[in-house]
Amino acid sequence: MMWGGRFDKKPISEVLKFNSAENIELDQHLIFYDAVGSIAHVKMLGKTGIIKKEECEDITRALISFIKSTNEKTGALKLEYEDVHMNVEVAVTAITPHGKKMHTARSRNDQVLLDMRMYMRSNIIALGKSIVELQKSFETLAKKDGVMVAYTHTRVAQPITLSFWSDSVVKSLYRDLERLLQAYKRVNQNPLGAGAIAGTSWPIDRNYTAKLLGFEGVQENELDTINSRGECESEILAIVSILMNKVSGIAEELIWLSQKGLVQIPAEFCTGSSMMPNKKNPDVLEIIRGRTVRVQSNFYHALGVKKGLMTGYNSDLQETKYAIMSGIQTTIGCLDILQKLIPDLVFDQKEIATELEKGYAQATEIADSLARKGVPFREAHERVGKLVKDCEGQGIGLSNTAAFPEFSRKEWEDAVSLKRSRLERKVVVDKGYGKMLDDEEARIEKAYQNLIAK
Repeated sequence: MMWGGRFDKKPISEVLKFNSAENIELDQHLIFYDAVGSIAHVKMLGKTGIIKKEECEDITRALISFIKSTNEKTGALKLEYEDVHMNVEVAVTAITPHGKKMHTARSRNDQVLLDMRMYMRSNIIALGKSIVELQKSFETLAKKDGVMVAYTHTRVAQPITLSFWSDSVVKSLYRDLERLLQAYKRVNQNPLGAGAIAGTSWPIDRNYTAKLLGFEGVQENELDTINSRGECESEILAIVSILMNKVSGIAEELIWLSQKGLVQIPAEFCTGSSMMPNKKNPDVLEIIRGRTVRVQSNFYHALGVKKGLMTGYNSDLQETKYAIMSGIQTTIGCLDILQKLIPDLVFDQKEIATELEKGYAQATEIADSLARKGVPFREAHERVGKLVKDCEGQGIGLSNTAAFPEFSRKEWEDAVSLKRSRLERKVVVDKGYGKMLDDEEARIEKAYQNLIAK
């Protein structure tokens, strides 16, 4: 073992498997980040004179060779080396004996923090881009426009428009983008140099490492840095849990509306029954709804791991890796399939009009129109309520009733109309967010490529 000097026996295979088997599978996603982070660290060691120039060059060449020959798909990390960090070090040391010096002035504690910060940084950008694409899908849907039903308590409330509904989703998703970008600033701080818990006595340059890896700055106070593992993970998972709540709500609404015949879900996003030939099941939307619970469980998983831990690193924190990776990838998968489904939804205007008429959706507009004519609103409310009751008794809609005496024919027709032009919206997705995310992705990629190229 890389730490074996203290011990006279190796861990039994069952202990090694228990401690590291699941973790090393997750570490496949960190291979690139660990290697490129090691290049930055080694360059810093060379710059500060901690290792010799030729040692720095040899280790860097070996790391670049490793990166070019290995990725998360082809890289088979070996269990006996416990994690990605030791696997990379062993691979580099097999190329050059100077690889034994690459771990100078760092610990696996700050190393895994670095890898996870880079992983989260890239995936916050990916999440943000998926949100923007989902917004664009609602922008496309809004162009179909038409009347739509707004419900409260799952009962018909008022007529709205499809563009108004789409715009409400787009506006809501901006808040999720803003939360992610705020979290990004906290993630985008260099933790490397914190060591195991109290930094290092070596004359390292943390700002130089931060610059090489494209971090905004350095996370100060080494003890706080080590303690922060799991905090950023929990924050991101809280944000995506809020996001997935909305996505689950959209899925449920579409399932419900489709059952009522108001919207048709594209056949290519549905499945059938092995027994019942008549079935057209909205499986994609149901799975989104179900996976929301998984993401929320990931949040509580990460949060729970942190509960009650004293300061310093504890192996419990390894669990947060699974939570954040599962939460992020599940969320991106749900967003990406939903944004493909949304533009192809077909809203049945005839069925929607029938639903609105049956639910007496014009009642509020009639009451407001009476109030504008000087009738006290409470009186107007009562009169319209009685009118609705009469319509129910006769089995007719408000459009089939005689006008109140205060209204002209045109005023009454406007009041009982299902059209709500004031609620029509031109939905335009702000291109600034997409460009910001693209630019940040390109900036980080340039930093990585500069390290690999040199």
